[in-house]
Amino acid sequence: MKLFKKQETPTGNLALLGIFAAIMGAFSIILALVPFSNLVLGLFLPLISAVAAYYTENKYLPAYIVGASALCLGLTFFNWGDTLFVVIPSIVSGSFYGFLRDKRIPSQFLIILTSLVQVLLNWGAFHILLATTGVDILDTIRKLVGLSTDTIIPAFIVTYSIAETVLSFFIIEGVINKFSKEAFTFPTERYISPCLGILFGGLSLGFAFVEAHFCYIFMVFGIYFSLVGASVLFEQKPIWIYVVGGILLLGSLFLFAILHSLFPNECGLALVSIFFISISLTSFVSIFVNKKGTMNS
Repeated sequence: MKLFKKQETPTGNLALLGIFAAIMGAFSIILALVPFSNLVLGLFLPLISAVAAYYTENKYLPAYIVGASALCLGLTFFNWGDTLFVVIPSIVSGSFYGFLRDKRIPSQFLIILTSLVQVLLNWGAFHILLATTGVDILDTIRKLVGLSTDTIIPAFIVTYSIAETVLSFFIIEGVINKFSKEAFTFPTERYISPCLGILFGGLSLGFAFVEAHFCYIFMVFGIYFSLVGASVLFEQKPIWIYVVGGILLLGSLFLFAILHSLFPNECGLALVSIFFISISLTSFVSIFVNKKGTMNS
């Protein structure tokens, strides 16, 4: 059986998934025995499940997730903390990543959806650990980032998950493209990311007066989509587009100063969204001008 090819038979699918489950089991033992190994291995573990999911049929994935998770928990019964927080989220999120990639989901959405799955799994693990051992990981995070309130903690967790998924994305794509003749393209309308950057930036500013937790979560999403959409600004463009961008950034600075005194103290940081909204607006104008120029040529 050739490992890095699409499996078409039940035997091939189950054999490949069994091999990758055993690999996850071996890494879970290393994590349980070697202190701080999760800092390195945590970035690579989703790759194993992503490759397994990409090269097997989707109907076998639930069995792989349950079987691999049970195997890893059984092998690390003596120290299951890292298995719960690192290995199992890697199995689920990696499998989800491979499933989405196989469905040709655009990269910006693949990353954000996988990150959200990672957040939900980590949130569940926090509460399981609190209920079984009394250890409050959220309190540890609060002290680690020097916060006296938990207002920004959900956004911090989302930010960490996105950053981790972005790193995993480049690792996974580098490995999968090495063994696959089919290049991974992202057939999506380029307006989407700048529009979402503006939308989530606006939601962040609006929710500052409603719910602080969602305010910062929307701010993170707005920053993410603004940065993704800003990639078009590095293409060759007329100089006036950059002038427009500079004017918008300057205007956002004045708007920041005007609105700062009006915002609730605990949500003052959300005003950063104004700068990223201006970046998204510049990206939108850049895409529009480029598309119009292409149509006229």
